[in-house]
Amino acid sequence: MTGPVVGHEEPLPLHTARTAFPGHTDDAQPFVAVLRLRDFRRLWAAQAASQLADKFLMFALIIVVYDLTGRSTTQSLLMLAYTGPSVLLSAAAGVYADRHDKRVLMLGTNLLRGGMILLIPLCQLLPVVAHQAWPLLIIVLLFSAVGQVFAPAEAASIPFLVPRQRIMVATSLFMTTSIVTLVAGVPLATVSVAVLGDQSPFYIASGLFMVAGFLIWRMDTGLRAAARAHAPTTHVLRELHEGLVILSRDPGLRLALGQLTLALTVVFTEFALGPAYIHNILGRPPEQTYLVLIPATFGLVGMAAVLGHRGHRVSRARSLVRSLLVGGALLVLIGLIPGPIRHAGGDGVLTPVAVVLSTAFGGALGALLIPSFTVLQERTDEATRGRIFGGIFTVINAAVAAPLLLAGGLADAFGVDRAVAGLGAVLGLFGLVAALPARGMLDVLDEVAPSGQT
Repeated sequence: MTGPVVGHEEPLPLHTARTAFPGHTDDAQPFVAVLRLRDFRRLWAAQAASQLADKFLMFALIIVVYDLTGRSTTQSLLMLAYTGPSVLLSAAAGVYADRHDKRVLMLGTNLLRGGMILLIPLCQLLPVVAHQAWPLLIIVLLFSAVGQVFAPAEAASIPFLVPRQRIMVATSLFMTTSIVTLVAGVPLATVSVAVLGDQSPFYIASGLFMVAGFLIWRMDTGLRAAARAHAPTTHVLRELHEGLVILSRDPGLRLALGQLTLALTVVFTEFALGPAYIHNILGRPPEQTYLVLIPATFGLVGMAAVLGHRGHRVSRARSLVRSLLVGGALLVLIGLIPGPIRHAGGDGVLTPVAVVLSTAFGGALGALLIPSFTVLQERTDEATRGRIFGGIFTVINAAVAAPLLLAGGLADAFGVDRAVAGLGAVLGLFGLVAALPARGMLDVLDEVAPSGQT
């Protein structure tokens, strides 16, 4: 088994190449230890900036498109333009991430996306396309298509920048940042609209992408696999097939992919049901969805800290089973316990109970999400990691779409409380299957990655 290759790449450097790993680490402060790695710190900061920019953009566009048309169907078209390229292009984008220096790809995509966003306020100034929604849909479609190159390149870069024993710490930090930006993006965009005007999120988002591009440009470590530096170029479809073969032959990769897909499906379904839950169950305005999302984020951050510090000592197989069972039970409680509390006249404690349960659920979600992504990082090699993650993102984006479409209909038909409890029951059922008949299959998650992989 080999660690990340840092001394044998042959990219055209943007700066003088330096050693990726300084010798100093601090086991007592794992997040501090990985953030001491300068290039990893820059990649993490670039991720935070670009993801926050993405949330600013989509929140502002939802408002602008609805104001222009007054129809929810146009908002659906907007979301289709945003998510469609992720299903169609992620796999091919992963192939290109393997072929080229990932640093160059991330720099280019950030700068392109930052420039594209500026076309949105420009459209509002041109007489031909002003007050029209269709130019915005085209911009979003192109924006999302360019962004598909960034995701597998970023995901495949982490093992280049941190030693193998720190991959779970780095993954914990990246996953936490993804959720935090998702939660924080909407209120921050709201404040910017109130203070700076309704076009301000676009300028802020463009600026954040430029900042992310600058941080990537400042990285010194080459992010092109040494094995690919002089390898002959083959057809994209052939390389995609090679990635699928790798996934099919490794049961650990397949299990981790299923675990990650399940976790992200739960995340996005909960975000979709959050406003209805706040309004119909807790009796508060939908804008206060943060009352359950922020505590869940704190729970996930807490679990990320625990896994970052002790993750190498925790069985991933047992963590999977426990997180499914505990997370499922908590979702059932979140869905069903408000009824008895309200019946007993305890309306005043509904929100505090929901906050406590949401915090605990965030912890269980972190225990499901972070180890799965770590396994995927550890069990792929530098020459194929990009295409594998491209295929993974394709599967995840396609799998997440169906529950998101069904969640609203189920909540309307049966009530949001039953929809949330039903999701919890499904998670618990997966946990029971994993704990009993399939338990022996999970041991592969704790096995050392095959030789030749990071």
